[in-house]
Amino acid sequence: MTVAAVISADEGDPVPALGMEMKVRRRHLDGLFVVEATIGPGAVVFPHTHSREDECSYLLSGELTYLIGDEVRVASAGSYVVRPRGIRHAFWNALGTPARIIEMHTPATFDGFYDRVGAILTGPGLDTPRGRAAFDELSAEYGLVQHWDQVPGLIDRYGMGRR
Repeated sequence: MTVAAVISADEGDPVPALGMEMKVRRRHLDGLFVVEATIGPGAVVFPHTHSREDECSYLLSGELTYLIGDEVRVASAGSYVVRPRGIRHAFWNALGTPARIIEMHTPATFDGFYDRVGAILTGPGLDTPRGRAAFDELSAEYGLVQHWDQVPGLIDRYGMGRR
């Protein structure tokens, strides 16, 4: 059963390890999941493909560089970035200032993923074999394909994660 709600600016379910707050969850709308996040300077969300959700980001402030399929585009405040399911994408903050985004997933099948990623990051971390295995297992559970093999080439080509 879904519930109506007014979610104020200071409300939401925080995931501190990811710098985000989950705002609209599956309990509110079964078809939409919304988070607000701060993407720090040099931060990278490495290439991945969703098999179950479409995504759309709205940049509140700052600038992010997006890889969508084979196209690289820079998005600034006020931009919408649309990423349909089945299309590989990544993004990174190449500037020295944080960016703020609203991230929308439809349907709400991704609800729960970020809670669990936060637990991995505050536990073993992604830079350990145990943490990476847990992240890959979680990704598979949510129908998310990680493209780890493409990371070195993208870092070399676009300098993602470097400031």
